[in-house]
Amino acid sequence: MNFLKRSACIAVLIAMGLPTTVQANDVVTLPTIKIMAESELREEVGFIPFQEDEKVREALQHHIYKVHSDMQNAGVDEGITTVNYQPQMTALDFSQLSPLLEQHILAVARGLQSSDPTSGLFKMLEPLNIDRNNIMGIRDGTIKINMDDILKLQKQIEDGLRGQQNQFFMP
Repeated sequence: MNFLKRSACIAVLIAMGLPTTVQANDVVTLPTIKIMAESELREEVGFIPFQEDEKVREALQHHIYKVHSDMQNAGVDEGITTVNYQPQMTALDFSQLSPLLEQHILAVARGLQSSDPTSGLFKMLEPLNIDRNNIMGIRDGTIKINMDDILKLQKQIEDGLRGQQNQFFMP
């Protein structure tokens, strides 16, 4: 008898628990991409009109006005009497150069600072036998320079930097 009572009790408990475990959940629909016309999309999404916040707009206008007025009304100090556009240059030290090389450098600098700066350039190119008369060949794209003159010029510049006298640079 005990066996029958226990089996009936187990059968009742199983019958009560079975519907809860067998019960299915709701069907889940996954998101999909649908092709819609513009009118269908407007119906789906809806239209939200732009609502301007007056306080935010006024704050932005005030900020822009302040920035522009600060730029336009920049104050000028009345105590400034002189304005230096070019800094003071230190004096050049030619103590390591020979006097002839120093004179040549100064002649080139004077030519570059003159009203016709090409005179300084031609003074610089003078050791290579390039002057205003034979410059037309260079403008045409051909140039004839004697390599011996270049080597001689290089040697004389090196000698001038060492302080030796040379005869190539004549002012």
